[in-house]
Amino acid sequence: MEQQRFLTRYISVLYRQGNRYYDKTLARFGIGCGQQFFLMRIAENEGISMYDLAHLGHFDKGTVTKAVQKLEEQGYLQIVVDPEDRRIRRLYTTESAKEVIEGICISREDWHDILTAGMSEQEAEQTQQLLAKMAENAYHYMKQTNDAGHSLRRTFKNQTKEFDA
Repeated sequence: MEQQRFLTRYISVLYRQGNRYYDKTLARFGIGCGQQFFLMRIAENEGISMYDLAHLGHFDKGTVTKAVQKLEEQGYLQIVVDPEDRRIRRLYTTESAKEVIEGICISREDWHDILTAGMSEQEAEQTQQLLAKMAENAYHYMKQTNDAGHSLRRTFKNQTKEFDA
């Protein structure tokens, strides 16, 4: 039980400190941690739809809409209506986004170096693989037990207890 508590505590600390780091290093561009993921995914997938962007990052539509609006207001995105299906909005980075994207890449590299300080390359790679597996486990579990209040299973040694989410 103690190990589980520490695991989630460390993940929480990493998440919060990462947000603070990106908010600080990206403030000069007028964006924060919340927008950097979206800008990078759009730069890597020019013309991506808002729906596909949400799916790619496991975000809800409202979160994507808010981030895209902020990036558009900053002049980093252009939203184009798809000529074949006018319900679809295609996202493209602008010329002014190039400097921001470069800044994000530098910030990410620096944060990676900060997080992996004192680790061997093998330890850093193994940590990344384990975290990716944990993220995959969390995603698949939550996909199976949606947010509609379906009961979740919790196992204690040889007992299984049902409870509402």
